[in-house]
Amino acid sequence: MKPYKDILFLAIPIALHSVLFASLGFIDTFMLSALGGDTVAAAGIGSRILWFVSNIMFGIAGATTIFCAQHWGAKDKKSLSVSLHIGMLHAIVASVVLVICVLVFKEQIASLMTNDKTIAALAGNYIQISILCVLVTSLSVIWGAGLRAIQKPKLILYLFVFELLLNVSLNYLLIFGHFGFPAMGLEGAALGTLIARASSTLILFFYVHAFERVLSLSKASFAAAQAKAKNIAFVKIALPIIGGEIIWSGGITAYHTIYGNIDSTALAAMSILAPVEILLASFSWGCAAAVGVLVGEKIGANQYDELSVYIRAGLISSVAVGGSIVGILWVSQDLVVGLFDGVEPEVLDAVYLLLPFILASIFLRSVTMTAMSGVLKSGGDTKFAMYLDMVAQWFGAIPLMLILAFWFELPVQYVYAAVLLEETLKLIPVALRIRSGKWIKKLAETEEAMEPMPA
Repeated sequence: MKPYKDILFLAIPIALHSVLFASLGFIDTFMLSALGGDTVAAAGIGSRILWFVSNIMFGIAGATTIFCAQHWGAKDKKSLSVSLHIGMLHAIVASVVLVICVLVFKEQIASLMTNDKTIAALAGNYIQISILCVLVTSLSVIWGAGLRAIQKPKLILYLFVFELLLNVSLNYLLIFGHFGFPAMGLEGAALGTLIARASSTLILFFYVHAFERVLSLSKASFAAAQAKAKNIAFVKIALPIIGGEIIWSGGITAYHTIYGNIDSTALAAMSILAPVEILLASFSWGCAAAVGVLVGEKIGANQYDELSVYIRAGLISSVAVGGSIVGILWVSQDLVVGLFDGVEPEVLDAVYLLLPFILASIFLRSVTMTAMSGVLKSGGDTKFAMYLDMVAQWFGAIPLMLILAFWFELPVQYVYAAVLLEETLKLIPVALRIRSGKWIKKLAETEEAMEPMPA
């Protein structure tokens, strides 16, 4: 039972943090639904762009967690600190480049995702403010990666509770203009998110430097983080993760673009369901992230007998988590959908039609997420995961969706059914890869091997 207890110890705070993070989109959608379907659809586009760009930050953070977890298992705090600084440098540079690109092309991006000019204009204004969150996120996700790697994820949860409460309060004031504040509508939601994220990151900075010195900024670690060999080792692991995030989240964004070009009703329905799906899938991510930390620790400590036990426990847990989520949402679907009764009736009808497909997707992703992110990526097998994502999405699901939507002109629920193909295609190759053992890589040894020999 120990593996399940260890997974539960890490998974609960990670999952709750992920749920709270995802709930921001859900809460924004709920509060903005009072302003009508166009506003909800515009928020959905803006949130999807922010989510896509943030996933690149999460990819860098994922690589940081992999290195830090193995160093933690090997009890090498010095190398852990250096890996954290490498991750921080890459995250900051990437965030600046991405934010500039989105700001320059925000109008074109919004127009690509919908053929409704009113919705595109609203989305462009939302993106202009919300994308600035990425600059702040580049810092917070790396410290969060470090805290997870040293198995102290509770702080991230507590801090995000503060961020969530602040965000909701600011949304209430800035969307609707209560207590003398300007009624900014959609732009108020974006501004509230930005202020809340910046505040929580500032608190995290002071906490880490006061109580978790191994994760604090250091001149020595910063100097070591500029070593070419260490950056090459980091990039070899990080690039496939980032590539996988771009491929996967780009595919999800392509799905959203297809919905938006079917009709505005389909786009509004998916804009309501997408935050719900992300919110519930966060429980599965908690399981996957916990398994990933423990897998990395066991590899770093050379405890391979225990490793297989933890992998088995992680996969069983993913099935249990996915099944529980689906069952709960199915029973409470009227309550969940009823929260959005401010939108048009035809949008709510589309939501009910799509819900069974969303539930199937949540269950399948619970299993594949744990197998790929929790096991394969944590063992350093990031290229395999990237290639698998690319084949399943871009050579499977997306072409089929385009055919169903624009050739056969089928309703959106049948188009969404093609999404299930993506996750189904992954199951067999993932199982065979785990069974082969070829995914296990000692990253700390790779770093040492790349160090130049002393003269």
